[in-house]
Amino acid sequence: MAGRDSESDSFSQCPEGAPRRLNDGVKQRIVGALVLAALAVIFLPSLFDREGARYIDVTSQIPAPPDITPITIAEPQPVENVEPAPPVNEVFQPDYVEQAGPAPESVSSSPDGTASSKSEKTSDAVAKAEPAKPETKPEPAPELQMPAEETQLDDQGLPEGWVVQVGAYKEVASADRVRNQLMDAGFRAYTRAVDTPKGRLVRVFVGPKLSRVDAQSDKQKLDKLLKTQTLILRYRA
Repeated sequence: MAGRDSESDSFSQCPEGAPRRLNDGVKQRIVGALVLAALAVIFLPSLFDREGARYIDVTSQIPAPPDITPITIAEPQPVENVEPAPPVNEVFQPDYVEQAGPAPESVSSSPDGTASSKSEKTSDAVAKAEPAKPETKPEPAPELQMPAEETQLDDQGLPEGWVVQVGAYKEVASADRVRNQLMDAGFRAYTRAVDTPKGRLVRVFVGPKLSRVDAQSDKQKLDKLLKTQTLILRYRA
């Protein structure tokens, strides 16, 4: 009983702040251990990497030089018994060799030589012949002019004309539009209204021309311009 009383007296004599100080020391140790562990996690991999980076491969990637056998070239030796070259001022002249041409074959083998004498006379005559005079070109014959086409007269004694019918339209506006188009293109165009079994139509004409040839020329131009087939008619006043 005396021992228990002494223990209780010793606990009763401890200051009140002792348990709190013990808890603070434990916390500080735990925090220090965590800091050390974090530092180890950060710096240990870098240390290992440094050791790996220090390793350098010293193996050479350059291929070995090939074995080349040296070739010895003999030095040129002077040639003996060679004539010296001629001076520059002297011109080289090749030796001229006269070649005799083949003898001409005789035209005939007559014993009296009649053919040979004739050939000699012919050659002498050609040599003595005078130079030929330049040929005079005949003057070109004058071109024959075709008579102009006669102008035909109608019953009233007036010259007849020819016109080119471009087309016939039911609407006056369409006919006027085509006429204006032709006049802009340089043609002499006009319209005329006529009564037909199909109704009243407005025809577009180009002309008149005194010659059918002139009307035919206008027809070809109009066919090409309008891409259609026009008609050549007699002009009626």
